[in-house]
Amino acid sequence: MIEEFGTVVELKGKQVAVVLCQRHSACDHCPSSGACQIGDDKQSMLVEAFNLIGAEVSDRVKIVTSSRNFLQSSFLLYIVPIIGLLIGALIGQALGEYLQTDLEPTLLSAILGVAFLVGTFLSIRIGTRALSRELYMPRITEKQPQPDVQAEELKHGN
Repeated sequence: MIEEFGTVVELKGKQVAVVLCQRHSACDHCPSSGACQIGDDKQSMLVEAFNLIGAEVSDRVKIVTSSRNFLQSSFLLYIVPIIGLLIGALIGQALGEYLQTDLEPTLLSAILGVAFLVGTFLSIRIGTRALSRELYMPRITEKQPQPDVQAEELKHGN
C-alpha cells in the first residue's frame, strides 16, 4: 500500500474529497496520478480521493493507493507500448522482406513500429476512460488526530 497524509480542503458530493498533500518522488509513477493536480509550488498536490468515512473539510486524513494498482498502471504505461513497438517493427520487417517493394524493409519496420506504438498509447488512453474511477482512485481510510494548538504553543514556549 502507498500511503499519504493530507488535509481535506474541499468536498465534491458525498463520496469524493479533495485532499492537499505534500508531493513526493513516488508521485511520478503513481497509478492515481490522474486524480492529482500539482500545486503552483511543485511541492504540494491536490488529490481527489473516495471519502467513504465521511471526512469533513479541514480534517487530517490518510489516503491509500494499492501497490497492485501501481504495478498494473506501470506495466500498462511502460511495457505495453514497448511490446506494441516491437510487434509493429517485426511485422514491418516481415512485410518489407515478403513484398519486395522499393521501400526498404527497415524503413517499413520503423514506420509500422511507430504506428503500433502510437496505437497502443491511443488504445490505453481510450480504454482507461471506460474504467470506473473506483478502480484506481485513492481512498481515504482514516482520520488523523489534529494537533492540539495549545499544546503546540506550550511546547514552543508561546
